[in-house]
Amino acid sequence: MKLDLVLEDANVLTMDPERPRARRVGLWNGRVVGLDEELDGFTSTETLALDGATITPGFIDAHTHLQLTGQGMLAVDLSPARTPDQALAIIAAAAADRPEGAWIEVSGYDQRILGRNLTAAELDTVVGRRRAWLRHVSSHSSVVSTAVLDGYHDQGVRQNPDVAVGLLEEQLQDVVMHQRLPYSLDDAGRTVRIAARAAAAQGVTFCMDAGAGGRLGSLNPLDVGTYLKLGDVEPLPVRMQLFPSSDALRDHPATRGEGFGRALDLGVRTGFGDDMLRVGAMKVILDGGMMVRTAKLTEPYEGTEGTGTFREDPEAMIGYIVDAQAAGWQLAVHAIGDAAIDLALDAFEAADKLTPRPTDYRGRHRIEHLGLVRDDQIARIAAAGISALSQPSFLYDSGDDFAAQMGPRRTPWLYRGRSFLEAGIPLVASTDRPLPGSPLQAVQTLVERRSKSGRVIGDGEQISVAQALSTVTTAGAWIAGMEDRLGRVRRGFLADLTFLDADPTQVPTEEIAAIGVRGTVVDGRVRWT
Repeated sequence: MKLDLVLEDANVLTMDPERPRARRVGLWNGRVVGLDEELDGFTSTETLALDGATITPGFIDAHTHLQLTGQGMLAVDLSPARTPDQALAIIAAAAADRPEGAWIEVSGYDQRILGRNLTAAELDTVVGRRRAWLRHVSSHSSVVSTAVLDGYHDQGVRQNPDVAVGLLEEQLQDVVMHQRLPYSLDDAGRTVRIAARAAAAQGVTFCMDAGAGGRLGSLNPLDVGTYLKLGDVEPLPVRMQLFPSSDALRDHPATRGEGFGRALDLGVRTGFGDDMLRVGAMKVILDGGMMVRTAKLTEPYEGTEGTGTFREDPEAMIGYIVDAQAAGWQLAVHAIGDAAIDLALDAFEAADKLTPRPTDYRGRHRIEHLGLVRDDQIARIAAAGISALSQPSFLYDSGDDFAAQMGPRRTPWLYRGRSFLEAGIPLVASTDRPLPGSPLQAVQTLVERRSKSGRVIGDGEQISVAQALSTVTTAGAWIAGMEDRLGRVRRGFLADLTFLDADPTQVPTEEIAAIGVRGTVVDGRVRWT
């Protein structure tokens, strides 16, 4: 047999305890054929010498929003602004050559950096009758101009004091969503492709996209069609799992006799597809986001009376989870605040009473984010057999702000690490792109737990570099149900690899995030950065 490609003169960090290191990797037909002496006697169509570069399993980003990421990359970038006046000046420049009624989509909006939220009246002074949409970096709020408000005719919503000044939080973003969406399949696909290429430049070979077809994470409800159309033109830049949003399902009378009530058309659920494009977990959103103080807490945010909000009626959301488990879905439940985590655990426990999970499936259900986890919740998560899907880079970018929101007593509960692993809870890392971060930044933050200011957030929650690397490789493959063929550099596994300038296990920990990414291999195809 003639191999497709041999990679040699490399430092191969396999993430395989049976064979931790190697120097050569052989690939054929999208699979790893062997390492080192296992390649003896084979010839190859191509050989690449990597001059000592480190090869790791391809990084798995287990919670992303590629459409929103690409939308932001194509929008007016507000991130350089540090004051409201600077922000308005950037928007004014972008609006200058656009006609009345045109959409001006703005990314990088963060009221914490500007010191306060902008208002519709302020936007009107620079955009006139154009429709300005400033989407918060968290996607949990937006600020819009009066032309957008005037296009929405529900007077009850318009009378909401926040909406009246242009601030839309959580579901109130429907004011703008109903007018701007859906994008065409081609436009939505364009956002996916540029975002996936940006992810690949960070060493990512597999993205799990959370919220397909839903109100919060999608630009077009025909998301599967978006990805299929992309794949008709050329191979996808990264492997994908799509997580349908719970609001993309509808009541199906045909399902009543099967013990559940809501479904996607044709009964599509977790597992449908192939190794390049597959339907993954169903996403259920329980609360808001910590960046805009809508994550649901049991006690108020420091210095306020607010405790955040549930996204819908709690009993209804429990019903979604119970019904989804009965229908055979893997679940990815967004719960950031500790009160939302309590609700998620209540729902999983209720679901297990009605439809017990098979023993070998325990742990594949996921709670997304787990921003504030009390000590008593650790044992309960472990007992429920739920995995922790974390975004460690949030601590780096927003740790100081989150600590101020929670106060000294609750700060140690933020985005935990070691506590999960010691309790036997599988820990999987992700970026939640379009928010800032990368797999290597996640690894460094899990190890150091330092914010941008250098402050340690939750001392004692640090984990080792090897453990942190597993959260973006082997643990990601496991949560995707692909641990038998992905997440390690091993004979017979899918040929997804990342090429790095240095070995994360050998450099000082403060240098991990800055390690350069030379390229990736996805399904045996080399892509250079």
